[in-house]
Amino acid sequence: MDPPLWVEQLMHSYLPASPVSATASLSASTSTSDQDGGGEDRISALPNDLLCNVVSRLPVKDAARTGALSQRWRGLWRAAPLVLDDAHLLPDAAAAFRVLASHPGPFRSVRLVHNLINESNKDALLAEWLRLLADKGVEDLILANDPCSRGAMPVQLPPSLLSCGASLRRLYLGLWLFPFTVDLPRGPGVFPDLQELGICHGITLERDLDYMLACSPKLEILALIGTFCLPNRVRVLHQSLRCMVLWHSLVDEVSAMAAPHLQRLIIYCTNPTGPGTTIKVKIGCAPQLAVLGYLDTAKHVLEIGDTIIKAGVTKVCPSTVVPSVKVLALKVRFRVAAEVKTLLGFLRCFPEVETLHIMASDNDTDYYDDHGEVKVRDRLNSTFWQRVGPIGCVQSRVKRVVFDQFTGGTNEVGFLKLVLGRAVLLQKVTVVLARPDSVAMSEAMCKLQPLASKRMWATQVVDNPSFEVSGRVAGHLCWYKEASDLSITDPFISMLRLY
Repeated sequence: MDPPLWVEQLMHSYLPASPVSATASLSASTSTSDQDGGGEDRISALPNDLLCNVVSRLPVKDAARTGALSQRWRGLWRAAPLVLDDAHLLPDAAAAFRVLASHPGPFRSVRLVHNLINESNKDALLAEWLRLLADKGVEDLILANDPCSRGAMPVQLPPSLLSCGASLRRLYLGLWLFPFTVDLPRGPGVFPDLQELGICHGITLERDLDYMLACSPKLEILALIGTFCLPNRVRVLHQSLRCMVLWHSLVDEVSAMAAPHLQRLIIYCTNPTGPGTTIKVKIGCAPQLAVLGYLDTAKHVLEIGDTIIKAGVTKVCPSTVVPSVKVLALKVRFRVAAEVKTLLGFLRCFPEVETLHIMASDNDTDYYDDHGEVKVRDRLNSTFWQRVGPIGCVQSRVKRVVFDQFTGGTNEVGFLKLVLGRAVLLQKVTVVLARPDSVAMSEAMCKLQPLASKRMWATQVVDNPSFEVSGRVAGHLCWYKEASDLSITDPFISMLRLY
């Protein structure tokens, strides 16, 4: 029985796309003289390096066909660093291996994700493929196991993967077990130029992840997508890492204790390994950390330095704040009193935040009784918001607020009133409605309309601050790709896909 198509599509959607498109075409305009047969072939007159650059941007089958254009083009495809994507060779399963074997290399990019290796001899052929790649060189390698074979369980990669490391700049692995690294060569010479590492739907031991970090002195981006980390923690002890993304993974601790160049820490839909447990998020030496989120008031315990942040207990002092963070995203259940207080405690730890993202998650059922009512012990006092003490970033730094999944709850409105009434630098507020149906939108708009009045705002920097109400077009399955794109200043905005 063939596996459902959506299983394979989901797996492939997590991986980076091919740098070339099989639907692209190579063409040139023709002049009148060309149409009469007397035109000059100007493209063939270009230097070899430019022609090789053209060939290297074509799907591999088209690159090979360029040899039929003219004598000038023959052999150029063998001199060009090719892009090999097995999707461009289907259904000929043996073609990818023939290209690897016949081309002298190097390869600009190799993407093998369609299970072209027969199940009966997969291990031996995979080792041979990796040997060929190591011998010929590859800068960008994306290697995925079949998500539907062997019970969709990760399969052990051969150690020969590491022999490709000398030329790699980007490596993404999908549905594999990382090679055991205890007895393997160690040091910066293993992956001397690797800048981006992604592990998708894999099981990774802490010692093996530490090995990769130690052997990759130029690594800048680490993405763990749907990954189970053993023994349940991810520690960043790296001098060059700039971005770490944990997306739909299982982990009990995330720490950035010695990451002097870390600029971005993204934790999204990542859960602790056991029911009723939490994830400890530890921030130590990360002086350039500018983008952080989503910190989840229900699942995360925040530790700064050696201090665990506790609402109403931890005092603001130099050892309990992270002043480098400019973009902060928080997830909170506003109907849970303890989490609202945790939200305010978290905000006090980031005094320089300029863009604040809040995601309400009041659809969770953990704090509801059998009748769907909020438990009485979780309700806030009616005067709670009037008694909230100073919050540094709100009062002196915040310029933009994005409130996602707004339902119109009392505490959601109370929080927005707090921000509007205190943020003297506030320029723009965007509210994203949780439910797009007309009744829910009408109820939410009734509660939001008074907040749009300029009289509610404390801002002193603009005469007409912006107050927008919107909804989402659709969910963003692979938002982690934008989250790890360091050219995007605020990755949380790209996730919303507003209309």
